[in-house]
Amino acid sequence: MSTRTQRLRERTLESVHKQARIVMPDWDVSDLPLSLPERKASAIAIILERMPLYIGEEELIVGTRTVYGYPGEDSDDKSFFDYNALPHYVNEKDREYFELDQEAVSQAHYAPDFGILLKKGIGGIIREAQERLENEQKDEAIKFYKSVVIAYRGFSRMVKRYADFARAQAEKCEDATRKAELENIAEICQNISIRPAGNFAEACQLFWFGYLASLIENFQFINFGRIDQILYEYYDARHHVEEQQLLECLLLKMYDQADLVLLDKNLMGKYSAQHNITIGGLRRDGADGCNEVTRMILSALKKTRLPEPLVSVRTHKNAPDWLFRGAAELTVGGLNCMAYYNDDRYVASMVKAGVPAEDARDYGFGLCQDVLIPGRGDHYCSGGVNLTIVLLDVIEKHTDARSFEELRELFKQAVAAEIEKNIGRYNAWEEAVRAFQNGDDALFFEGMREGRFDPDTPAQGMDVAQAARNEAADRKEEKYIQSLMSPLPITSALYHGCMEKGTDITRCGCERADKGFMVLSPVIAVNSLAAVKKVVFEERRATLAEVAAACAADYEGKEELRQWLWNAPKWCNDDDYVDDEARKILEFACREILKYRTPGGGRHLAGIHQPHPVFAGRLIPATPEGRKAGTPIPVTLSPENGTLKYGPTAALKSAAKIDSELYQWNNCVMLQYVGSTLEGESGAETFTDLLKSYFRIGGVQHQPNVVNVSDLRAAQKTPEKYKDLIIRMWGVSAHFVNLPLDVQEEFISRYEGL
Repeated sequence: MSTRTQRLRERTLESVHKQARIVMPDWDVSDLPLSLPERKASAIAIILERMPLYIGEEELIVGTRTVYGYPGEDSDDKSFFDYNALPHYVNEKDREYFELDQEAVSQAHYAPDFGILLKKGIGGIIREAQERLENEQKDEAIKFYKSVVIAYRGFSRMVKRYADFARAQAEKCEDATRKAELENIAEICQNISIRPAGNFAEACQLFWFGYLASLIENFQFINFGRIDQILYEYYDARHHVEEQQLLECLLLKMYDQADLVLLDKNLMGKYSAQHNITIGGLRRDGADGCNEVTRMILSALKKTRLPEPLVSVRTHKNAPDWLFRGAAELTVGGLNCMAYYNDDRYVASMVKAGVPAEDARDYGFGLCQDVLIPGRGDHYCSGGVNLTIVLLDVIEKHTDARSFEELRELFKQAVAAEIEKNIGRYNAWEEAVRAFQNGDDALFFEGMREGRFDPDTPAQGMDVAQAARNEAADRKEEKYIQSLMSPLPITSALYHGCMEKGTDITRCGCERADKGFMVLSPVIAVNSLAAVKKVVFEERRATLAEVAAACAADYEGKEELRQWLWNAPKWCNDDDYVDDEARKILEFACREILKYRTPGGGRHLAGIHQPHPVFAGRLIPATPEGRKAGTPIPVTLSPENGTLKYGPTAALKSAAKIDSELYQWNNCVMLQYVGSTLEGESGAETFTDLLKSYFRIGGVQHQPNVVNVSDLRAAQKTPEKYKDLIIRMWGVSAHFVNLPLDVQEEFISRYEGL
């Protein structure tokens, strides 16, 4: 007989819950006599107070998002609804004042501290805002506190509505067991509509409601943080079996938007919410944080087996063996949504950059594995430097370089200049925002007029990083930006610092003032440098001008030259010829980033990162390592497709050579393992040994894929037989059969030579 979890999993995959979805009615609060933040809060409250409710058969954790936008397509399938949906709240006076129209945008990528909600309760947050409001003098802070009260009152009413809804369902239910469950759900929702969580069941439900409210406010990409640390405070061993079931129900809830189809339909085929949980790792006090809830989550994942939530496993030298073993069993079993992190390196790197040790030990993740501190730091990118684009420009301008050392130095100078420019533009933006919050709007409008920053893209230099969204850049609702016109009262109250300062998170209210800065397309740039060094300056098979011309022509008529370049040494083969160049340029870029502080006194943290391999590759011309224009590029520090010669051990050794103390924000080595090589009882042990060895030599992060190529090809022919085949593409995972063909082919090509 199937279990409740198995049955709920099938209903989740079938998206039975989407029956409750509706297109948002013509709700509009733009004419309310309130400030803009209060009107935004009112718009959020309307959805929470009016959206259709849904409690699925056998569900123990309840609540789902039901109000969406209409995508303008002739389809009865509610999976095609637009996830951007919020009542109008910006009026014409707002648009005239800001000289912008940024209604209902969000950078998302947040990881609130849901522990704040569980400890204070919805009513506690409302009371705190009201108490702070009584003594507040600053106009913008007054607006903020009022917006929090409005939004959280709406939140409270939503939870109370679920209590009434569950009670009404219980009254109609003829099954005695289910009737009792519904009555219990009603009691839980009634309690947490105002009060803090009092036990594990209330903690799980309030955690989910908090996530749901924040998601509705942001539309997408809200992450769960250190779920095992948050929920362990409520764990009661006397009710272990019931609490294990609740965790399984909670994990299944985290997949209930995955049927949504992206509007541009080319990223991953489906929306795939891609939200991240963090388990294991050190506690804020430095002790090991692995606990019984950590163990329970690993057990639950064996049963739920879905691409989401993404699972970030934090380890350290004193982590228990059961953490490594339990996670490794999931990995070798094909649950390719797992990623592994080395606390000993990450924490040391953040502390060296000035992050307090207790905060550094508390790190978690946003989308695409962006390192941040849940509820304390919004490290979403301040900008980036695309090494490949910079290198191409340097080669084009300096074909007369007399030596490779001269070319490398010119490249480093150009990288430094690009970093300085983009950080300068971000800092100008943040200075203007901080001044605005303090009642001085002059910097904001001067900055717009003088072009010191672009308010539509405050994170500069991110065009290739965000390539997947650029194709719809004219859609304002799809821009990932923080806007003065789009405050986030629900999310802000779940960040330390915002309530204390009376400042929304979109106005730099959170406790940590650090930001992340991306070093993009690193492997293409490193391989190109090595190829030019070999072919042009050592073997003298071609001139730099000939290489530049061949790239400009996409190697048309230059196949012999392309082959020379392609066959030069490549990254991820434990070859110091390439790896030394990688160290020199990547460490240089990180050091340059770390020179700069944010206007709030934080650091620009260095991250080496390249997401969206297919879509980012479309925007990059032909490159000097022999790659043709528009073709995929590697994920961060992963091998370029077709260049891995000596297997994963060599690749991990190459990655470990980069000084981990120089990057704090992001890093990734994604490798593919043939599933058959890790089968059997020894598979998990083999993978664990490899992971521990990598971390011992200085490795920081690893994202593995364990799958057989034969299964991938078979899935393309008979997708109905491989519906549960999960793969990881970069910081995101998906069911393979749901992906566009070009994304499938790029993934398969990663296995060339294995």
